[in-house]
Amino acid sequence: MLYYRKKDNGNKDWIVFIHPLGGSSITYYKQIKDMQKRFNLLLVDLHGHGKSDKGIGGLTIRDIPKDILAVMDQENIQSAHFVGMCLGNVMVDLIYEYYPHRIKSIVYGAAAKQINFINSMLLKIGNIFKHIMPHSTLYNLFALIMMPNKNHKESRRLFVREAKKMKRNDFMDWYNLIIRNQKFYANREVKNDAIKKLYIFGSEDHLFISKAKGYVEKDSNSRLHIIAGAGHMCNIDGHRAFNKTAMQFFTHTNRGWIHE
Repeated sequence: MLYYRKKDNGNKDWIVFIHPLGGSSITYYKQIKDMQKRFNLLLVDLHGHGKSDKGIGGLTIRDIPKDILAVMDQENIQSAHFVGMCLGNVMVDLIYEYYPHRIKSIVYGAAAKQINFINSMLLKIGNIFKHIMPHSTLYNLFALIMMPNKNHKESRRLFVREAKKMKRNDFMDWYNLIIRNQKFYANREVKNDAIKKLYIFGSEDHLFISKAKGYVEKDSNSRLHIIAGAGHMCNIDGHRAFNKTAMQFFTHTNRGWIHE
């Protein structure tokens, strides 16, 4: 089973946190204190990340969410709110695609759902050098490109520190999985359902924010919130605004949309 931490304070609703690829559940250290006051929290380390020893070798992209759901089953959580960050949102969307009954609502942080020209170039560069360059060096490069500003320093450090903990074979397995499944979103139709989604981006997330409005325009049950002065890891750079907005959303999700 995947490694996980929980904060069960007897609250009614659970939030399941899915971290970015290359990261770990530590990514959400600035969310725990605020959110555990009103929600129970489940923080999962994905395969080969953090303290999860189980890798993804031999697994298909449809197998991975089953292990996340197994953690929920272990804690008798039938359904929950989900928070994803960056490419961790792909795991959230896999659950949404195949097991929508397990989801109450979704907060997509810095969602990377489309491979634009720059992202495609990053993947191609990484693919060329992945066998001759240490994966930690690749993560340093990616971190600098995605989070270049001075106020992104804390996010960069955390991103690189957690990535260095990954075993090379786990990194390679995840990297190859992403390469093989780039067309997941291209072939996916927007669902017409009642699950509400909130997209949160930092205003300085220069690689991904350009696609943000397109996500919500396609889905009447989606909204967009942009945090001024935050970068790609907006849950760290702009954690106060992120926490407040996400908790308001989860609290009101069953009673209609919040009004800013």
